[in-house]
Amino acid sequence: MSITIPHSALTLLILEINRLVDTGEYDAVTLADVSGRIDEGTILQFLDTNTRPTGTFQAHRNGGTYGNFEDWDVAYLQAMYSAYRGEEGAKFRVRNRGLCALLAWTNEIIQQGAGWQPNPRVVRHA
Repeated sequence: MSITIPHSALTLLILEINRLVDTGEYDAVTLADVSGRIDEGTILQFLDTNTRPTGTFQAHRNGGTYGNFEDWDVAYLQAMYSAYRGEEGAKFRVRNRGLCALLAWTNEIIQQGAGWQPNPRVVRHA
């Protein structure tokens, strides 16, 4: 079964996680914290519950703006983490902060996708 996820869902997720990183309040969230929540399938629930009021992940939770995004995202992250477990530092250049790893993994999801094209109204001559 094929599913279409808009790039905006992933880029908004990156912006939300980046906002959390920028506050410095969540530096104590470790790689083990994030990977454990990915294994459990509760990463977005964890973020939504533990980063209020700074974070806002309701659009990404199942039934939110992006439908079943949470199920899709968890499955993708689990597959990716399974493939690269233990190689986070080498593959994604992240060793310490869990939110930084989550940013890198979400970026990797975008890179593994297909079909992105620049907006011709923004850049007309390349």
